Amino acid sequence: MGNGKQIKTKEDRLKEGIAILKQLRDAGVKEHSLGYLDLKTKISEWVNSENSWDGTIDFNEYGRVADVELPRYDNKAAGINFKVRKAF
Repeated sequence: MGNGKQIKTKEDRLKEGIAILKQLRDAGVKEHSLGYLDLKTKISEWVNSENSWDGTIDFNEYGRVADVELPRYDNKAAGINFKVRKAF
């Protein structure tokens, strides 16, 4: 008996990737910032593959990091946690 999860379609990955980038722009991140461009590249690679990607992207100019989850299967949505970098 299967668990019912399927590999996300390219269309679903594209929609979720666009939504993540929009969330960042809505939070005031500029499209030409290094972190935004790095994330956009990771999302493009994810959209064009059937793989997952999880990682952290630095947004040094904003004093933040983004924990990003780009899942392979349709039982979980792509997500981002854009948080303030902790000072040590």
